[in-house]
Amino acid sequence: MIYRLLGVAIACLVIWAGTPTAAFAEIDSHDRELLVRVRQAGLWEGPVSRQAEERGSGQRVREVGRKLADDHDRLDAQVRELASKVRVELPGEPTEEQRSWVDEITGAAGADFDRAYVNRARAAHGSIFGLASQVRAATRDDAMRSFAQTAVDTVMRHMTLLESTGIAETTSLMVVPAGGNELDGGDVALGVLMAGIAGGATFGLVRVLGSPGRRA
Repeated sequence: MIYRLLGVAIACLVIWAGTPTAAFAEIDSHDRELLVRVRQAGLWEGPVSRQAEERGSGQRVREVGRKLADDHDRLDAQVRELASKVRVELPGEPTEEQRSWVDEITGAAGADFDRAYVNRARAAHGSIFGLASQVRAATRDDAMRSFAQTAVDTVMRHMTLLESTGIAETTSLMVVPAGGNELDGGDVALGVLMAGIAGGATFGLVRVLGSPGRRA
């Protein structure tokens, strides 16, 4: 009788401990990296975009800052919820490099502030586009695929909005954050290429559709 009860207890323990692992067995290193990098992006881009909403010297920059800040608030809630389910520990602060970008942007004023914000934010979005696209295409987890799709859509929307200010530099997408990237050289090159193509397309579309003051 004792052995039978012990066997039942062990079986229940195995089922309880094994269920979460089985549920998220398809999460891989790139999936985890995307969650971490989206969280880190929100930690600095969200607050800086709020500053752009308040301090931007151009009306369009203020409008874009508000839209990006609102989007980052929503995306941050989503990434934290998903990370808790798949047991991925998220950072609580931006990287040292991201903090240097914040200092650069907040230390500027007027048109210089606008330019620093738009181009730093655009470069950061371009650097994560390749990873989000790869996870969207390769992940074997449905929840991660849905989140990656949201990330891709958000990045594209944000780059288009930033380009609509008329002060985005065509070379800004070549600024790729150093560190924290687990992709190999080929993946990074592909990501930069995809970001460049997508960014160039949206940049040209904005120029064709109208003036910098055109509302998105």
